[in-house]
Amino acid sequence: MPNAIPYVRFSSAKQQHGSSLVRQNEAIGQWLLANPGYTLSGLRFEDLGKSGYSGQHLENGFGKLLAAIEAGAIKAGDVVLVEAIDRTGRLEPLEMLTQLTKIVRANVSVVTLDDGAVYDRASANNDRLFLLVAKVQQAHQYSDALSRRIRASYKDRRTKAAAGERVKRSTPVWLDKEGNLIPELVPIIVSAFEDYAAGLGERRIYLRIKDKHPALAKMNPSTVKRWLTNTTAIGYWGDIPDAHPPVVSKELFYRVQRAIGNRGRKKAAPTQHLLTGLVRCGACGTNFIYKALSHSPHVMACGKRARLGNSGCTNRTNWPVSVLEYIRSTTYASAVQRALAHSQTTADDKRRIELEGDIEAIGRTITRLVTLLAQHEIPEVQQQLDAAVERRRVLETQLAAVVSTPAQIDFDSTMDWSEDQLDDDPMKLNAMLQSADYALVCDGRTLTTADSFYERPGPHVFEYLGHDRKQNAYSLKHNGEQLYLALPDPEREAEELAALEKAPTRTITYRNGQLIDDATGENVEEL
Repeated sequence: MPNAIPYVRFSSAKQQHGSSLVRQNEAIGQWLLANPGYTLSGLRFEDLGKSGYSGQHLENGFGKLLAAIEAGAIKAGDVVLVEAIDRTGRLEPLEMLTQLTKIVRANVSVVTLDDGAVYDRASANNDRLFLLVAKVQQAHQYSDALSRRIRASYKDRRTKAAAGERVKRSTPVWLDKEGNLIPELVPIIVSAFEDYAAGLGERRIYLRIKDKHPALAKMNPSTVKRWLTNTTAIGYWGDIPDAHPPVVSKELFYRVQRAIGNRGRKKAAPTQHLLTGLVRCGACGTNFIYKALSHSPHVMACGKRARLGNSGCTNRTNWPVSVLEYIRSTTYASAVQRALAHSQTTADDKRRIELEGDIEAIGRTITRLVTLLAQHEIPEVQQQLDAAVERRRVLETQLAAVVSTPAQIDFDSTMDWSEDQLDDDPMKLNAMLQSADYALVCDGRTLTTADSFYERPGPHVFEYLGHDRKQNAYSLKHNGEQLYLALPDPEREAEELAALEKAPTRTITYRNGQLIDDATGENVEEL
């Protein structure tokens, strides 16, 4: 019994979620029911989202179908089922007829399900051949006209965009269909860029903003990542600047690009618990982990020892969280100033960052145009290339002038921060402190920090003496000076623990001697 081999194709990936695939499969099923003399073959060839006009399908499903006929896997008497003749391609008529002839010469028939026509050797001897030629011509002419209209439309929109006119196109969430900013989304998008520059990752930014506007309800962390690298955020459409209003400044956008390039150097990701990643073991260098005890005040201890015991690390001391938090609260100001000094740049530095980013972007444009010119000697491409090269020369001249000007850092501007505001956002504060290399290094009962203690510059050494029963307080010495810290309020610690349990969690796997965040692939040092 001869076989029926289905061939299914559509050109747009969007059609995969529409009715095209379902419709073609249903037509194949109906034909098989009406023709019981054929058996459905185990072979099936598909080109989903592949162009039949460009010949892309010849290198994929349709090309494999032809190869199967040549190899004898599809035999004489078999039929190839297609919805319509244009599913086999929309190439130029002579080329398309050549491909179809390869099938027919092997005594394999092509059946078009939309009209029930059969194209085989017998068709070459009757007027059905003329019908086939007409359909092939019609299919090519339709695609050719459509392609020319699309190219003309794109060229027209590019011309309008380059002239400063608004054009309709697919837009990111912060732009409406007319290319205007959506006011209520602007501060949310800006906060996403600022949070990333401060050290937060895409997943945590996503969790912070996903419920702030209905338009963000269906987003995911990968959406945030695409935002951060999309030049649409600074007004570009492709390589055309000022095509629409920017949602963030160039300085912030390019600062985020630098952060993306440097992100792999981070030792630990910022977390909901403020001290995570800031307290390190002086014996082995591993980060301390947070341990919530049910009948005692919460503590932090060496993470490596917690995993491996004495064989992992000899540092046995558990430091009360309240003691560490006291030291953090009295020594973190200078680290915050460093972090802000790094992020709050001067006007000249902002201009330098913008220029460097623009030069890098136009360099990518030049590379693309050079490649295109090598393939097609088009005068318009040469003109665009010449303009891009001249634009880069102007930008490099401007950058040289900025770089040659001595930078005057206004340190007072870095003091414009609110302690209460930072304490209310522990995740961002944690990220800032990590970016400034702030650390509390615990070796046994001794803690060292290089940062200031109030107004006194570091380094500073603290010695934890344990619970003083007479004072009913934690006993601590700082550079020989005795300190007593009140024991933590159990109710407050219970509330903090509950908040941490409600906070977003992450799955971490111990692999090859490292702790890996399964969501981000980052190497983290805390459990």
